[in-house]
Amino acid sequence: MKQKKLTKTNKSERKPKPKAISQALGPELIEAPGGGLTPRQLKAIGALLEAPTIAAAAQAAGVARVTLYEWLKLEPFRAALEMARASLYRAGVDTLKGAAEKAAGRLIELLDSKNENTRRLTAHEILTLAIRIDESQTFEKRLTAIEQALEAAKPAGRGLNG
Repeated sequence: MKQKKLTKTNKSERKPKPKAISQALGPELIEAPGGGLTPRQLKAIGALLEAPTIAAAAQAAGVARVTLYEWLKLEPFRAALEMARASLYRAGVDTLKGAAEKAAGRLIELLDSKNENTRRLTAHEILTLAIRIDESQTFEKRLTAIEQALEAAKPAGRGLNG
């Protein structure tokens, strides 16, 4: 049987590492002329994504805290960090979307609970969610109509700024 790796400090299970940072960033930023990142900077980005503080990230990346703060002032480094954060965020949202069907099914099952309070709270939650979904869809339609009206009203050959 495979033994789980534990952290040294609190003996809790070690979190799996996110995808390689170079995959999360994409080759276009890493290899961009004048905007490429060094392997140490890529390691620092990975550490920033995992560590609770900048000091801890600097230590994990094997760089001085001052160096990490200097890198954070550089546009290519900040852009790469934001791209990596966005990639991890999208992955998390995709995971939640994948579980939404299961969660909805569980809510529907709870409508048949023997407990009156559970049925009432579940019904309330479902109605609240349905209203929010309807409001969101209505807002999206209205926003699209406004954008189309603005685009149609724009003089030919001119942008919004000019």
